[in-house]
Amino acid sequence: MRAVAAAGAALFVMAVACSPLPLGTGNSPSSQDSYRPEPAAQRGGTLMMADFEYPHTLNPLTALTDLELRLGGLVFAPLWGFDDRLRPYPDLAREVPTTANGQVKAARDGRSMTVDVKLVPGLRWSDGRPLTADDVLFTLDALRDPATRAAPVSGLERLRGARRVSGSELVLSFDGVYAPYLQLGAGLFVMPAHRLGSVPRSDWSQGAFFQRPEIGSGPFVVSDAVPGDRLLFDANPEYAAGRQSHRHRPNLDRLLFKVQSGWSALLSALRAGSADLGFHLGPDDLPALTGIATSSPQSFSGLRDVSLAPNHGSNSATGRAPPWLDDRRVLDALDRAVDRSELVRQALAGSGTAARGVFPRALRGFAEGTLIPALGDLAGARRLLDEAGWTPGGDGVRVKDGRRLEFGLTTVCGSALDDRVMQLLQGRWQQVGVLVDTGCRPRDAFLKASASSAFDMTLSSNGWGPDPDDWAVMVAEVPGQSADRCEDEQLGQSMERGASTLDPAGRRAAYSAAEREWLSYHCTMPLLEVRQVTQVSTRLHNFAPSPGLGSETWNATDWWLSGPARTGV
Repeated sequence: MRAVAAAGAALFVMAVACSPLPLGTGNSPSSQDSYRPEPAAQRGGTLMMADFEYPHTLNPLTALTDLELRLGGLVFAPLWGFDDRLRPYPDLAREVPTTANGQVKAARDGRSMTVDVKLVPGLRWSDGRPLTADDVLFTLDALRDPATRAAPVSGLERLRGARRVSGSELVLSFDGVYAPYLQLGAGLFVMPAHRLGSVPRSDWSQGAFFQRPEIGSGPFVVSDAVPGDRLLFDANPEYAAGRQSHRHRPNLDRLLFKVQSGWSALLSALRAGSADLGFHLGPDDLPALTGIATSSPQSFSGLRDVSLAPNHGSNSATGRAPPWLDDRRVLDALDRAVDRSELVRQALAGSGTAARGVFPRALRGFAEGTLIPALGDLAGARRLLDEAGWTPGGDGVRVKDGRRLEFGLTTVCGSALDDRVMQLLQGRWQQVGVLVDTGCRPRDAFLKASASSAFDMTLSSNGWGPDPDDWAVMVAEVPGQSADRCEDEQLGQSMERGASTLDPAGRRAAYSAAEREWLSYHCTMPLLEVRQVTQVSTRLHNFAPSPGLGSETWNATDWWLSGPARTGV
């Protein structure tokens, strides 16, 4: 899991994307459903990308924004990845390990599991040096080193060891059956040991190499960098040898990433046709983006949502428990009063969907049915509060045993979307006699307060990995383990069952039970699914973004431009 900041959102919590199929099944997409890029009618030219932020690093292992993941993924490749429909595809690995191909083996007693990783023979870094299992082991060691300050990679904590078999093969050992094992390989962007072996890992986050990495394994490498202004990526001459999914060198000669001075400048560049891809956009921008002659907005549902997280303990800052701690009916009433369809209309300008369960719709193998009503029920909310003994006071705020029904709701400062959602919730709850004090905190302070239980309720925008195990980070394994986790024994057991079986039906049943208990307990209260927006030139072909955060460039080797090619920068 990693915290990732993105456009228009307060906080994204992300684990690297996984298959929508239950992991460990050995299933792979049929040839009929597999990703099939349009053959390039012409090759060469320069694609222009625009944003109004510049990345602090191009190291995807330490990335804190989706921009850094997006650009870092152009230079460094993982063992495997996930396509536009979140289906696994091999990258540095010869094939994706599964039980069906014999590369995933669980012990009979369930106390261990191994994953055999076979690299593509003949892999080379962009400088011509061999890329081997030693580079993978070097990267794993760096991920475990606190000095690297790497963003957490799901599955790493379950990894018992890694053993080199040969220069092109290694075996990963887990401390039990771990069905979401693909998360680890998808987050393992392999680093060059021959180049970084002498570089202190404390410099890996924002050191000189990762400002302009001249060596990489992805489809492009950086050839020029002007901090705060632009990055130039040239096609990697050593890319694609032996790879199963991307069997050719990039169609484009170059990618130029250009920083605009702000949103207005970005819009001007898109209108002038001087940018082929525009990032850092949200649903609010769709009216301004529609109607541009040379490009159009591409909006798609992914793994982003907006949700509420109630404190299930005492607020350590005030020393007082929130009003729902001893009576779940208060949370039931708050949830019932929320009109999610109205949030979509008012906060997302209609471009989004109301959450219908814990798992977003993109998680096709697990997100089935509607467990949360889209429409609010004010009368039902009032009835629940009446039954719980909260009676309206003289000023309209409900009271019970001398205590007013009020609490604080906080988010990360700087998100217009979250601010609008908070205002709408505040007004809705006021109609049932609940007083809400809204506020925001800087990101670091918000995270610190959340971890120390110094809040009543938080509102955050989240980016999830598409395996239900990603939600387990919110559930305490042991009572009292963490102030910011849900302590529900039944929920924890269901989540553990889902992660510890390779049987697809067993996983679905476990997470179905977990989802229902999650919503009953109100571990969080999902509100909205937020669409991702990118402005795409009509000249660009094969842009097929993956729903994961910062994953729009996963197939950049297949991109090509029709019409007159840009040959200059």
